[in-house]
Amino acid sequence: MTTKAHSSPHGTLAWLACVRAYNLCEAVMTARLAELGLRVGEHEVLATIATTPGITQQALAARCFVAKSGVSMLIAQMEARGWVLRESDGADARVKRLSLTPEGLAIAQRTLAVQADVIRAMVGGASEADLATVARVMDTASEALEAMRAAPPPETTRARSGKAK
Repeated sequence: MTTKAHSSPHGTLAWLACVRAYNLCEAVMTARLAELGLRVGEHEVLATIATTPGITQQALAARCFVAKSGVSMLIAQMEARGWVLRESDGADARVKRLSLTPEGLAIAQRTLAVQADVIRAMVGGASEADLATVARVMDTASEALEAMRAAPPPETTRARSGKAK
């Protein structure tokens, strides 16, 4: 059985389906977290520290979908609210290890429950085989995009943007 997503030129319909699902997921997460008085970036930081206690700020920034400067600002705000602790690493005083206070952990558990609800809704109709296929295809797409991001743009892209020499 062929679906429209498979028969579109250059996979455009499949790409649009992924973009639409991502945008809808972000919209639902944004709305549900707003009910808790939180933003998606705050959830990312809280959830990552909750699941990886002792993570460094640098590692947190690399794992979150938030800019490094944004992570630093969020940590400072969360520390001021009494949710996050920054403690010096025993081996290197320049390194700060992050953990959650009991209040921060309670909030993280609430945001993780929101995330779990959204994920259950997203995958509820899919089989394990479907999910494995989606994961494999998205991993392959991510690898291709990471390679593109690391490579210089093709000559035609530089010429169109006026950056050709």
